[in-house]
Amino acid sequence: MANQSLRQSEIDSLQYIATMSNELVQMAEASRFPMISYLLGMAYAEAFDVLRGAQPARHAQLSGNPIHTKPKDNHAQPRRA
Repeated sequence: MANQSLRQSEIDSLQYIATMSNELVQMAEASRFPMISYLLGMAYAEAFDVLRGAQPARHAQLSGNPIHTKPKDNHAQPRRA
């Protein structure tokens, strides 16, 4: 779904999902739950990709948590506690 075709309510939802999933990733990492952290990181990456206008990476092979990969721009960088 291209970013231009998103309604404002969908953009708002995706921004909220990205923000909350990023916070949950940090909680899971702090509690040493790597699988939960990974899955939440995938949710963060998917929401951010859709916001960015990229095709969702449903079948992409990602190594490790997408939170730990180098972002392509400053907006993708998660906030660290």
